[in-house]
Amino acid sequence: MALAALTGCGTGTGSGGAGGRSTTAAPAASGVAPGPARSSLGAFYRVPSPLDPAPPGAIIRSMIIPTGGGPATGATAYRVLYHSESVAGADIAVSGIVVVPPGTPPRGGFPIVSWAHGTTGMADQCVPSMQGTGPIPLLGTLISARVIVAATDYQGLGTSGPHPYLIGLSEAQGVLDAARAARSLVGQSASNTVLIVGHSQGGQAALFAGQVAQSYAPELFVAGVAAVAPVTSLLEFAPPADQHATSARSAYFAMGLYALSVTYPDLPLTSFFTDLAMSRVPVITDDCSGAVGAAYKDVPTGQLFRSGWTRDPALRAAIAENQPGSAPTSAPLLVVQGTKDGLIPYATTTRFVERQLCTAQGDVVEYLPVSGAGHGGVFLAAAPAILRWMADRLANRSESNSCARIGTG
Repeated sequence: MALAALTGCGTGTGSGGAGGRSTTAAPAASGVAPGPARSSLGAFYRVPSPLDPAPPGAIIRSMIIPTGGGPATGATAYRVLYHSESVAGADIAVSGIVVVPPGTPPRGGFPIVSWAHGTTGMADQCVPSMQGTGPIPLLGTLISARVIVAATDYQGLGTSGPHPYLIGLSEAQGVLDAARAARSLVGQSASNTVLIVGHSQGGQAALFAGQVAQSYAPELFVAGVAAVAPVTSLLEFAPPADQHATSARSAYFAMGLYALSVTYPDLPLTSFFTDLAMSRVPVITDDCSGAVGAAYKDVPTGQLFRSGWTRDPALRAAIAENQPGSAPTSAPLLVVQGTKDGLIPYATTTRFVERQLCTAQGDVVEYLPVSGAGHGGVFLAAAPAILRWMADRLANRSESNSCARIGTG
């Protein structure tokens, strides 16, 4: 059974470059901001106009890229542009990476791991696939276990249009359509069995993907959903009550408000941003997360966000709409959370798991607190347990359910 070899494995990652050769036909990863886009790749991400209609997951174009050697030696990696769907139902193009193990696939095809990356920013230059396979964690381990890895960039990163940052449905459809794209790319070499794994922003994406999979992509069998340090609400980044205080979360809140304003026509940004914050919008649209963080972290929140945002019913409704946990998950869940996470508090995630996933939805959840782990390091700290859980899901072993013993602490 594929992935059985993952139990007890290490946490090697792949690496890769941005070069590669194009193919005209398909063969039978809180994030660290990527570097500037290479001009030679600009044409790859350019969406055809008009975009010929095709089902979600259909390949628009692909190119073979280096895997970087190491454990991924022999695998074939593709940068892909594939069809997906916007929250408004429009046919759009989304980019990503697909990595296929070497050799003959097992009967029924290689299972697929669809990876959802953490925050990189909202500008096109922040697109992870521009760096090749390097940003995908555990890639070498997964390839050695003979699993296809699909990694979406999400809507609007690298491709046309704004990136709907923390807009749950958009992220979920990008993740599910990346798995579909892998199947379009390699045909019968790919199974319909999919594991969804994400960290931070990607944790939110994974949770939403699990909720909508049966209705949006019913041909996929989602065997499990792993959300590591997931964002469960934009309110986690809301400014402190003391408007004279500064907050490292201000950049995430600003990016989230900007994304809501371009997604929902009844949410003009000037209703929530001060003039100072409006003057810094180009940092959000043109730079990656590190630069956005630097532009916002030392400014008192009262100078950035108008106090009336808390009373705006349309904004509160839009925030609630993009909180995971509003519908049962179609697969067993693994939720991983560091106890020393300074960005996504341990208590917040614990309450979410207990009240939303366990109590309100009756989901099957294995909840894994990682003692002493912070936001950035929790994924690799928990990697052996994540890999064991993934192997168990693909082997159809009994699920562990933590819901009976979780307390809010």
